[in-house]
Amino acid sequence: MKTLKWFGFFTLLLVSASFISCEKVIDVDLNSDDPKVVIEGTFTAGETTHNVLITRTMNFDESGSYPTVDNAVVSVTDNLGNAQVLTFVGNGNYQTTGYPVIEGRTYTLTVVADGKTFTAQSTAPGQVPLDNLFVLSFEFGADTINSIVPLRMDPAGVKNFYQFNLFDNGKRLKGIYLQNDAFTDGIQIQEPIFDNDGAYQSGDTAFVEMFIIDEPVYNYFFALLQNQTATPANPTSNFSGGCLGYFSARSKDTASVIIP
Repeated sequence: MKTLKWFGFFTLLLVSASFISCEKVIDVDLNSDDPKVVIEGTFTAGETTHNVLITRTMNFDESGSYPTVDNAVVSVTDNLGNAQVLTFVGNGNYQTTGYPVIEGRTYTLTVVADGKTFTAQSTAPGQVPLDNLFVLSFEFGADTINSIVPLRMDPAGVKNFYQFNLFDNGKRLKGIYLQNDAFTDGIQIQEPIFDNDGAYQSGDTAFVEMFIIDEPVYNYFFALLQNQTATPANPTSNFSGGCLGYFSARSKDTASVIIP
């Protein structure tokens, strides 16, 4: 395992902490009697099947699963006019088949539900190769904390925003994991990711999905991340029409490493 630049890591951590502290979110009424439609759509470059989940909000004092919207009309088109209507596959899920997503193209997702039309646009960023994963380990009291370092070369002169899904022995870890290149433009990014529960143990297989997302989607997830430590609030959606949620056209790379 290569020796990593500790000073660079902890400088990045301090910068990240200061950046998070100044972001603003928008308050919402958690006890509204007017349920809102929630749309979560992800279209990934290099894949031809994509999914949109549509549900409704519940009042703060309600429990159970979020009610699904099963009678919507969902369609997608790119800036060159390539269009497709998504197929309802059950439990609020709508799916494309054979629809390629191309980096650099802008996609428009349109959802008609409850007599209203909701529209969002997202541009698929260029792919950033995930060169390798490293493990950064250090002692914290009697415990050993293992963090994952997704190593990649950030493209110069382009704002890049990264979202990560972490897996431990095939099980996805809870949490929102984000990075950007505000202080690392055009250089090799060696910023570690600390999972919320310290799940990674020696001998585990860590698998990482790294998504390159556009700025509105990054801001949406950044606001959600703040909600874990602040008064619950509604992150600004990239949908028009008054619904909640997001639509993300994105690129992707993956890598894995065994925890030493």
